[in-house]
Amino acid sequence: MTPPTLTDNERELWRGFLAAAPRFADDDIGSALDGDDPPDVLCVTRSGKKIGVELASWAEADHVTWRRGWQSFKDSYLQILASTTHPRPSRIGWVWLHPKHRQVKPGDVQAFREELYEFLARENGLLEPEWDRPQGAAMHDFHGFPIIGQYLDSLWIFPRRKVEVLAAGQNWIGLESGGGAYIPSWMLQTAMDRILTKIKAYEQQNPDVFRGLDEVHLICECSDRALFASNPEFLSFDFGAFAARVARVLATNHGIFNRVFLFNPYDARKAVQAYPTRSVNADKSAARSCLYH
Repeated sequence: MTPPTLTDNERELWRGFLAAAPRFADDDIGSALDGDDPPDVLCVTRSGKKIGVELASWAEADHVTWRRGWQSFKDSYLQILASTTHPRPSRIGWVWLHPKHRQVKPGDVQAFREELYEFLARENGLLEPEWDRPQGAAMHDFHGFPIIGQYLDSLWIFPRRKVEVLAAGQNWIGLESGGGAYIPSWMLQTAMDRILTKIKAYEQQNPDVFRGLDEVHLICECSDRALFASNPEFLSFDFGAFAARVARVLATNHGIFNRVFLFNPYDARKAVQAYPTRSVNADKSAARSCLYH
């Protein structure tokens, strides 16, 4: 009897994905056995199609990598602004910056800082600013402030009555990961590194490994619970938007894989087909960008 080749974590990944997307091959799965690695799993659909499935998962080291990257990125902005050393405008309580995915160039640091404080002073002086309400408001129009417009998608201003008192030494300007569509570049790179490593490894395999298979699929599990559940920086993380970014890369670089899926076991067990993207005209359900629940 051939011993199982899947690890316990891989088996949990596979079972979770199959529960989330039982018809991932556009057909019910009739049988699924451990493969010889590669592939990790050998499936036969009800119609007789033979599919090899490769499993990939983010490791804890990946989480550490992108978290360090995000912290470094955030710290660079906080250091430039040094808002603890700059008095808050009289009507502004707190400011969230939503940067574009780029560091401020050394030559732009002084202008960025000066423009931002000038912009906030102007907003503070408006008679009836739109942010002067309990929930605050996002500012997108940086006309006349070209440097901050180069580096910021938007900023959100909360009124002073929302945040009257700050602790000693606390910044009143901070960085937020932003709305659901905000995807840090290093986070995207972590996923793509894992996927592209699998693509390269499969391209180097002996073709005999895949003889008799009709298709080969790749499933990449976003497995760090801290990323999708307990990390305060990403409470509003949009898994669909993240998958769309991955899909744009895979459109021209998917190797021998016929389909590539992303699986999030912590958010209602979502599975998204990142390659090929499903036609939004196929039917009404496809309009959700191939999101399985």
